[in-house]
Amino acid sequence: MTSRYTLSPKQKARRLAETIHEVWIDPASKGVFQRLAAAQGLSMRAALIQLLEQHAQIREPFSPRRPKPWTAVPADERVRYTAALPSVDVAPDVAMALLIDANRAGIRLTEATRQLVWRCIRSST
Repeated sequence: MTSRYTLSPKQKARRLAETIHEVWIDPASKGVFQRLAAAQGLSMRAALIQLLEQHAQIREPFSPRRPKPWTAVPADERVRYTAALPSVDVAPDVAMALLIDANRAGIRLTEATRQLVWRCIRSST
């Protein structure tokens, strides 16, 4: 016996990609990361996607964010996040890995992305 031909409510289409929105970072780190990407023939967006995908495989824990004691640092010497990394679309499992690991460390996705960029810079020098 065949099943009935019935209509069901419209299903929401699943997104094939998740967006990691732009992340503010210090200009020096952005410049170094941009040069590293260019040396490999990658755009900033492609390099960031590659970095996020590598994290989804490696899953090295993030460090909790430590507030800096601003009272000891003069205002003109503080590191400002005035440069932005581009927003990227990644696979849902890559975004979920980043989110889970960021939550475990008690940090936001933006801080997790910054830490990934800094790890990349450190490992290449």
